[in-house]
Formats: sequence, structure tokens, C-alpha cells
Amino acid sequence: MDSTVLVSRPTYNDENFHQTYDVNEKNRLGYREQLQRFARSQTQCSLHRFWKILVSFFPVFLWLPKYKKKYIVGDLIAGWTVGVIRIPQGMAYALLAGVQPVFGLYSCFFPVLLWFVFSTSKHTSVGTMAVVCLMIQNLIDIHVPDIIPSYNGTQLLLNGKAVDLEKVDPQYIITDSENNRLLNDSSFLDDKLSNLEAEKIQVACSATLLVGIIQLSMALLRLGFLTTLLSDPVIQGFTTGAAFHVMMSQVKYLFGLAKYVGKYNGPFALFKTLGDILHHLPQSNIADVIISAIALPTLLVVKYLNERYKQKLRNIPIPVELILVVLATVISYFGNLDDPPYNVNIVKTIPTGFPDFSMPSRTDLWGEMVTDCLIMAFISVAISLSLTKIYSDKHGYDVDANQEIFALGICNTIPAFLSSFAVAASLSRTAIQESTGGKTQLVSILSSILMLIVLIWLAPLFEPVPKSLLACIIIVALKSLFKQFEKLKELFLVSKIDFTIWVVTCFSVVVLGVDLGLAVGVAMAIAALIYRIQHPKHVILGRIMHTDLYADHKKYKDAYEIPGVKIFHYADSVSFTNKDAFRNSLYKAVGSNPSTILSKIEKRKKKGGNLAADSETRLIRMEEFPTSRTETSDDKVRKRSNLSPEGASTSNNNSAPLMGFHVLIFDATMWSFIDSTASREIIQIIVKFQSLGVTVLIAGASGNVINTLDGCGLTSHLSRDRVFVTVHDAVVHAERIVQQQLRRNDESFEEPPFSSMPDYPGFDSLAL
Repeated sequence: MDSTVLVSRPTYNDENFHQTYDVNEKNRLGYREQLQRFARSQTQCSLHRFWKILVSFFPVFLWLPKYKKKYIVGDLIAGWTVGVIRIPQGMAYALLAGVQPVFGLYSCFFPVLLWFVFSTSKHTSVGTMAVVCLMIQNLIDIHVPDIIPSYNGTQLLLNGKAVDLEKVDPQYIITDSENNRLLNDSSFLDDKLSNLEAEKIQVACSATLLVGIIQLSMALLRLGFLTTLLSDPVIQGFTTGAAFHVMMSQVKYLFGLAKYVGKYNGPFALFKTLGDILHHLPQSNIADVIISAIALPTLLVVKYLNERYKQKLRNIPIPVELILVVLATVISYFGNLDDPPYNVNIVKTIPTGFPDFSMPSRTDLWGEMVTDCLIMAFISVAISLSLTKIYSDKHGYDVDANQEIFALGICNTIPAFLSSFAVAASLSRTAIQESTGGKTQLVSILSSILMLIVLIWLAPLFEPVPKSLLACIIIVALKSLFKQFEKLKELFLVSKIDFTIWVVTCFSVVVLGVDLGLAVGVAMAIAALIYRIQHPKHVILGRIMHTDLYADHKKYKDAYEIPGVKIFHYADSVSFTNKDAFRNSLYKAVGSNPSTILSKIEKRKKKGGNLAADSETRLIRMEEFPTSRTETSDDKVRKRSNLSPEGASTSNNNSAPLMGFHVLIFDATMWSFIDSTASREIIQIIVKFQSLGVTVLIAGASGNVINTLDGCGLTSHLSRDRVFVTVHDAVVHAERIVQQQLRRNDESFEEPPFSSMPDYPGFDSLAL
């Protein structure tokens, strides 16, 4: 051994410990005084308090004046790199959300500016996110059905139904030479589709506004802790399952089958979409297939090279998405790919400038949207906080979790009035921002400058971009989500329960949809938590020879049970949820049920039997809890000390224990708290054991646990001199009790004491 610990001190129970060592007395104020003090602190008006409140809501005023010039190069490189990536991803994720690409550009501009002002995170990159966009698309599909035009001869059909001219605005009606009323198909259809797109963005903005309000409420009410219900296995399983839905929603664009594939929601929606794609695969557009066949491998290979040669590229990735978008735009424009015979589905109209600031018009749908919006709010907050925590820990700075939720709520609330849809932190862009040298929130402003240039001048240049290329960008961006499968092996080795939660959540999301799938995942996590609370580790401790260390005597060869003493270790707090499990675990561990013994004693008393002479009554054991151990050194010690195998003296003295041991010690070192229900249960257990001649001791309990037990009447049944500071203090006291019992039961019992017996460390020494 490298070092030795030698300690010599008296044993301490709770009572003499507090007598020996002074306690720092706190001047506790009454509730009224506390309320008055809080009210005064909150209503004080001073310049310092005003500044403190201001920077708590606007962190930019705190860090920007302290900005260091040496950060500017890294922030500039990171800002322009992230900005270049945001342009194609913004258009692509708008396609995923079911709205026009320009709204994706807005969503990558306005929220980013607000994030710069309100966020305390130096590295998190906020913007469009695949899972959130997918949920926006689901809401749009539910509330804004698509219009599919077709013709029956010369008659225009919408979704297979003829247009009723009586219900059509007169401006779309024309008359022929014979004075017949006809529909101006092209004008009517263009306006109809334009109104449809406007309705879609209104639904998206209304949902975004509700998401923002939920997040602001969470921040102001300090409800960020609610996201802890979404454990890492739930989040990872959910996002991985959602990635399958995102990918399937884009496959139709790879083959040019968008007009053939229906829009489905709810259970088995993914498989219905897959069925439509496979059914119409012969109608695939060859031009879209060729574009996809070139773009997908190119994106994958270049991203692999970016990762492989990150150092040689000085952490600045090749902007392959933007390069492909520019090349495809040029080819599409000069090749007229949207015209026959190619018929490629392109982006079409992208206006320049900014949208009007206006209230979303479909807030009447909030009642129907609230469930999906709650899921979006919680998922985006949970993912954003996880990313923020990872990078703040890595770079050694503090973040305010509630302020981050507030910032995210602002980024969804205000942009909802500017035709933007819901945003969240992006894993890929955050990693790029950090790896390219970004140091502060200034990266957000620098990346927005590039987006501003696009919105004001360059946006129309991207109108010929094929949607199949944008679909390829989305699918390749899902790589980080699918890579979460690689963590499953490690997770299985760490915790099979967490592994099960991950798999069940992912499978449920794939099969049942994102909303029901997440509900199943959360329910699974809560069920696992309840199971863990109900089934914590519980063992009988033995002492390691010649030490004050105690461990599971079944696990460690050098840990021996002390004859006549049971040390019960319960590795969890005790509450109303697991009090029954605590009781059953205790009875199983000690091998006896005091309730059963007391019941049989009562029956024997009624029959007038002699309890002392009746060995069956004296040594009642629970058959349902048999021991599997062979004769151990403890059994040998018991034989040498004239104890029966159950721990009772072989003499007929009535003071011998009926339970098979003299002392029961509760190791309470792991009880972080105990409630009143569990306290009463434990007191009842103590009373039962004491009525059978067993001395009960409590060791290592915290002050709040003891106070709760005392408040429920512990001192009426167990004096404070039986509550000990450590397990070893309790064991030393217990061994003295056992020695006294042995001397009382067997007058011929003399030295040598236990300490001279083989394989036993002894009870007469505390010096280690």
C-alpha cells in the first residue's frame, strides 16, 4: 500500500457528536420576515440594480464592451463560413417545412440577429433545424391541404373535382364568342396556388408564435427544469427516429415524384409515403434522378474530406453545398431544366427585400396546434441547452439556462411577425462555428451580413435551383443524427435500461409519428425512473478485515458479516413511492419477517405455549428468502462463540433474539431525503424489530433525514444515542451489545475476545 491512515477517536453517536462540536446557529427568520426582506430586495431602485436587470435580459451589454480585438479574425472566419452554409440550408429546410425557400432565408436572418443580443452562449448557432421543420410541415399538411390541378379534356379539375363557376370570383370568368361563361384557367390557378402558399406561411408563423410564447413562459416562470423529463436517450432516440421521417419526406424530390406522393400524418405515415414512392417509381423524372445521383455522392465525399483533412484546411470546410447550388443554378438557368423535356421541379420565385411586420392570421388554430407546439418548444429547448452546455464546459465559461430559453423564445416570437418559422440550435453549424475559430456571439452578426446581401440583391439568382438538389442537402445533413446509432453499443454496456429507452423511442417515432413516438419515449423514461426508484441496490454489508471499510459481503471476499449484527445498506432515498420496496428488501436481506414472527407469537400466546422452550418459535425464518451461501468464516465464529446458526444462543435464556441476530444497523448514508410516509413506515419497522429483542441503530443519516424522522415520532421509540455519525461508530457500539449478550447468555464466556478469533477484525478497537 502506498499510504496508511491511522485514526484514533472515540465513537460518536448523534447526541455526543453535537455536544462535542459546536454547531453554527443560523438566525432563522419567520415567513413574514422572509417575505418582507424579499419584497424590499425586489423593489429597491438603484443604478446598480437597473444595470443588473438590464444585462440579465440583454447580455450583449455585458460582453460586447469587453470584446477583445484578438477575437476578430476567428469570429470573421467563422461568421462567413457559417453564413455560406446557411444560404443553401435555409432554402432546403424551407422546402422541408413546406413553405417557399425565401421564408427559410428569413428564418436564417432575423432570429440570428436576436440571438446575438439575448444569448449568453458564445458558440451556439441558431437557425433552421430538421426536426422542427418536419413538425412545421406536419401542421401545414393538416391545416392547409394541397391543391392538385388536372384536366378532364379542357375542364380544369382541382383535387379531382370540377371548379364550380358560381363560386368563382367574377374576375376569373371570361365569355367566348357564343356568350358562354368560361374560366380563365391560368389566372385562376396562379392566384389559387399563390393564396395556398400564403396560407401555408401563415400557419407556420402562427405555430412559431405559439412556440415562442411557450418558451418565454418557461423562461419567465423558471420552468427550464421541465426539459429534464427529456433524458438523453429520449432525445437521441427521438431525433434519430425523426430523421427517418425527414429523409422519407425528401426522397420524393430525388426521383421527381412530388406530385404523385400523398401527404400523411399519424401512425404508419412513413410507410404510406414509402409505398407511394415505390408504386410510382416507374414515373421518376430522369433529370431529377441524374441530379440526385451526382449531388448525393459529391456531398458525402466532400464532407468526408472536410472531416478527414480538417487540420490541413485550417478548420475551414469546403462550402460544397453553396458550390453545388451555384453550379446547379447556372446549368438550370441556361439549360431551361424546368421546361420540357426535362420538367425539373425548381424553386421558382424568390423575392428580394424584407416582409411586412404583421400579426400571423391563423392564431385561431392554436387550440388544435398546442400539442405539436409544446413538443417543438420542449425539443428545441432541450437540444439547444444540451449544445450550449457541451461547448460552455469545453471552453470554460458560464451560461444562464433560463436566459438561453428566453433568447430562444424571443427568436421565435418576434420573427413570427416577419414571416419566419420556428428555429433551434443547429448541431452541424454549431460544430462548424466552434471549429473555425468562433469565439463570441459576434459570429451571428457577421454571418447575417452575408444573408442580408442575399436577401437584398442576390435572392432571385437562386430561383432556378432544382428542388432535388435541396433535398440532397437535407438528407446529407441528417448524417449527424444517423450517426447516433454508433453510440448504441456503448450505451448497451453502460445501461441496458437506457438502451431500451433509446430503441423504443426511436422505433415508436418511426412507426407512430413524432408526437405519439415522443409520448411513448417520455412514458418509457418515467416508467424506467419509477422502476429504478422501486428497485435500488440493497445489500447486507460486511467489514473489510482490519479496516473501518464496509462493502457487500457477497461481492468482496474480504468482507465478512459481523456475527449477531446486520448492516442494511439501501442505495436510494426513501419516500412514499418505494417504502414498500424498502420494507420487502429489508426483510429479504436479513432473512426474517418480524410481522410473521409477531403474528405467530400472538397465536402461541393464545394457546398458552412456552415461547422460551419452543425452538420453532424462537428461530422462525422466512422460507421464501433462503440463503445460498455455504458455511463461511462468520458461521465458524458463531460456533466458537456458542451461537446457533441463526445467531441465537443455544442456552434457554429468554433474552436470546428471536430474529437470529442482536443488532440491526440502517446505513442511511445514501438517503438524501425521506418523506413523512416513509418515516412512519421505518418507525413501524423499528418498533417491530425492537419488540423481538433486536437493537436498532441508524448510521450516517443527514440532518434533514433525522429531523423528518424525529418529526414523525422517532424519539418516542429510538433515543438519539442510537443514531451514529458513521457506520463504523454504529458497528463498534453494536459489537459491544453483542459481547454483553454473549456474557449474559453464557456465564462461562471469557476472553479471548472476538479480536483474537481467526478471520475477524474484532470489536474492541477503533484505532485503524
